[in-house]
Amino acid sequence: MSSGLQAQRTELAWLRTTLSCWAVGLLAFKIAFPVGAAALLGPVTLTVVAYRRRRLLRTEAPPPMSRVQGVLAVGTCLVIAIAGAVLL
Repeated sequence: MSSGLQAQRTELAWLRTTLSCWAVGLLAFKIAFPVGAAALLGPVTLTVVAYRRRRLLRTEAPPPMSRVQGVLAVGTCLVIAIAGAVLL
């Protein structure tokens, strides 16, 4: 990272993404209980990925995101989108 502020902004972006994903997942859970329960898998997965990324950002030169973490993050978005489409 070129500066400490860039790492801090990236860490806050991961935190913001996690919190917004939880908000959407909990709303889906509240609106449609049986189907909405599947939507909670997304925020749980994204929380794990974001925690690992935020922890790695505290090092001098964090490694790039692994393929598994990228697939999990994209899969999370797809689960939330599919659950939203089913609720409509």
